Amino acid sequence: MSTSADRTYEEQNDASLNKLFDKVKALRGVTTDIYNDAESQTQGLLGDASEGFDNFAARLSNTSSRFTRQVVNGGRGSRMILYIVGGFVGILVLYRILF
Repeated sequence: MSTSADRTYEEQNDASLNKLFDKVKALRGVTTDIYNDAESQTQGLLGDASEGFDNFAARLSNTSSRFTRQVVNGGRGSRMILYIVGGFVGILVLYRILF
């Protein structure tokens, strides 16, 4: 025994439910787009940058190891060069601070 008012309420509920469903569907689409964009950036530019920093760190570590080995095993000549370069850098730093 459905009345006209009950039918109207049900139609309004169905309309509201359809609007809500459309909003949820749109929100899900936006969320999926954001996720896909983040994944593509991670694999693209950010992945390349990470690889570049890893390569730089490996090269820096290798250079530091070779420099240390040369200073320790190089004898007095290498140490003298190190002192000269260190003194020059120290003078430049003092010059930069004072002027």
